[in-house]
Formats: sequence, C-alpha cells, structure tokens
Amino acid sequence: MPSNGTKQVILCGLGGQGVVLAGSLLGAAGFADGLRVSGTASYGAAARGGECRSEVVLSSADVPFPFVTRADVLVALSQSAYDRYIDWTSESGVVYFDPEMVKPKEGAPQKHVAIPASSRTEAALGTKTGANITMLAAVVESTGAASFDSLAEVVKTRSPKRFLEQNLKALELGRLLAQEAV
Repeated sequence: MPSNGTKQVILCGLGGQGVVLAGSLLGAAGFADGLRVSGTASYGAAARGGECRSEVVLSSADVPFPFVTRADVLVALSQSAYDRYIDWTSESGVVYFDPEMVKPKEGAPQKHVAIPASSRTEAALGTKTGANITMLAAVVESTGAASFDSLAEVVKTRSPKRFLEQNLKALELGRLLAQEAV
C-alpha cells in the first residue's frame, strides 16, 4: 500500500473477460484483510465485447471518495480499454497488461509489467477461461493490494464448483507469473 494507506485500482477490458468479477474478488480479499473497500463497475450495453471496467479503492482508513480519482494500479486486458484508462493512471503508477491483448503506449511514464495471462492460462488449463483470475493473482502477488491468502480464500468460497479446480490452478499460475515478471 502507498504511504497514505490507500491503493486505487482500475481493472479494464471487454465484456466477457471477467473484469467485473476480478474487481469484486479483489475487493472481497481486501475486506477479508480488514481493509476498507469501495468498488464500482461499468460496462457497455453489450454484455460481451463492450468495454468494461471495475474500480476498487482499498484503504487502511475510511474511504473519503468511493471512486478512483487517479489509479495506482491499472490492469488492462484489452487495447481499447488500455487506451481509455492509461491517462487515469498516476505517472508513478504500475500498469499490468496482457501482451497478447495490449500494446503499451510508447513514452508512457508509468511502469508497465507484461503478464501473459491469456496464453499461459490456455497452455496450462486448455482454455483462456480463468485468465482474469491468473491476472488478478499476479497483480495481488506483485502489489500487495490484498493478501494472496485472502484472495485464495475468496476464490475458493465464491467459485462455482465446476470452476473451482480451474480457478485454483489459475491462482497459482498467476503467482508464478508475478515471480517471473520481477
């Protein structure tokens, strides 16, 4: 967490990529850690394929404003969403992006970290479903926005039974990708 005890996170991508779910899981993990949490989600009229974002504010103190004003962390799963939200990210912020989906803006002042969530999830699990969990796990492991243990517990309790094993594998894959990205 930044020295002021607050971390502002934007997760963005396209409908169907699990961006809203990832934001909800991040918020729940932070809450389980005893943080104060605010979260919002926005998505286009088309359920799949339209741009969407999830904003999560995590703080050790009261959250005075429930929306992200300047992201400390941007998680980008599509080019159009990255292009829209990169300017919402603090110059000292960190951008986590899927290199299969996003080409970073040249000269952007933010630190950019490539997490190949889609390709590695597909290679490990035989499907890209769960890439959102892989990316979220990598971000949590890297940033400490919430504890990895709390995220794992939230994923265990909130995953439908048919996706539980897959999501737990995606969590561990995300942790590994974060370590590889260092």
